[in-house]
Amino acid sequence: MDLRKDPVIKIFFKYLLPSVAGMLSVGILIFIDTLFIGRGIGSLGLAALTTAVPMFTLYSSIGLLLGMGGATLGAIELGRGKKDSLKIAFTNALLLAIGLSIILTIIQQFFLKDIVNGLGATREIYDMVRSYLKMISIFTCFYLIPTTMNIFIRNDNNPNLAMIGMMICGITNIVLDYIFIFIFKWGMMGAAAATGISQLIYTLVLATHFISSKNTLGIVKDGFNLRVLRRIIKIGFPSFITDAFGGVIIFLLNGVLFKLSGSIGVSAYAIILNINWMIYLLYLGISQASQPIISINYGSNLKNRLKEILKIGVITSFCSGILIYIGVVFYRGDLVSLFVNENKELTEVATNGFPLFFIAIIFMGFNLFMGTYFQAVEETKISIFIMFSRSLGMTMIFLYPMAKFYGIEGIWLTLPLAEMTTTGLIIWWIRKKMV
Repeated sequence: MDLRKDPVIKIFFKYLLPSVAGMLSVGILIFIDTLFIGRGIGSLGLAALTTAVPMFTLYSSIGLLLGMGGATLGAIELGRGKKDSLKIAFTNALLLAIGLSIILTIIQQFFLKDIVNGLGATREIYDMVRSYLKMISIFTCFYLIPTTMNIFIRNDNNPNLAMIGMMICGITNIVLDYIFIFIFKWGMMGAAAATGISQLIYTLVLATHFISSKNTLGIVKDGFNLRVLRRIIKIGFPSFITDAFGGVIIFLLNGVLFKLSGSIGVSAYAIILNINWMIYLLYLGISQASQPIISINYGSNLKNRLKEILKIGVITSFCSGILIYIGVVFYRGDLVSLFVNENKELTEVATNGFPLFFIAIIFMGFNLFMGTYFQAVEETKISIFIMFSRSLGMTMIFLYPMAKFYGIEGIWLTLPLAEMTTTGLIIWWIRKKMV
């Protein structure tokens, strides 16, 4: 494919299908963990998993920062005619990912107790959270490194391998979850081991790219380059915000839900969160499918092609959001029953939350795509504003007043208000620039 000459819509869908399929496979990791934990361990297990989720978001946010930042930088410079740009960016991103993996692993081994307490684990779920995170910490490098590699490999004209790696990861996780939780009875530790081993296999699958004929990546001799690293971090920072602040939001909502409705509220949020995570990954797949096309055409100064990909991305995001919302609300009873055996209170709380909470997905796709678009053309400040606004910024404004005046219904409506407000601000800003 020639990203600067072939029809934009053809290239977009060429990248879209493997990108979305692959990202949804990643979602299966936590989704299947939640399903098996809900069925095999119960509501306390669901609460423990939700409490531990911010650590996953830390891993993925760092991986996305390095992967999106490095791959975007490489694509822009490639569009400007610099042939080794992708290889240089890859070297710096990968070496930093390895270094941070080592540091994070050491921190988790020595300060695990403090981390569990910091995440807000209550006495009734403390041991479950600690057991889960202790096992997860062993596999830290296999979260950061493949997340970083995946985006580079996709940009290196191999989106299908990126998809296959993530799908194999998801299938492996399903099989191992069943074995470790239901046959070996390892509980939360088993769920964590299944996820970690799946990530290891995912890394090995991605590594096959480097012996394929498509590969143009590699390690340059000079290694670290501070100027390149600064640009990678700057460009990738909006992706970091999206995931890292997602973990903070989970932490905040968990705390408010514990006060309002105890472990039942947090368990209901665990169910909603996992459905929402799958939808978020769908949108992330749409955004990431457009990134290499946007960046290389931006580097080549092909403005008409940029307008075309912008139009395609916006239409795709909004249309998919409306259709998904209808489906999620219509089938909410069936979705909740996947996670719950015979807990009527949990079923009622979760089912009632679906129509309110998932209003957010109508606007989420547009916000994520616009944030990625500005990130891909190095409009970092605008991208950071969008990602911050839709996540922590507006959530902090709405969460506590909504919880105080409307209770648990107000909590479910907090994220929809954050996404809707951000969409309004984006449209206002675009219209202001057009005048």
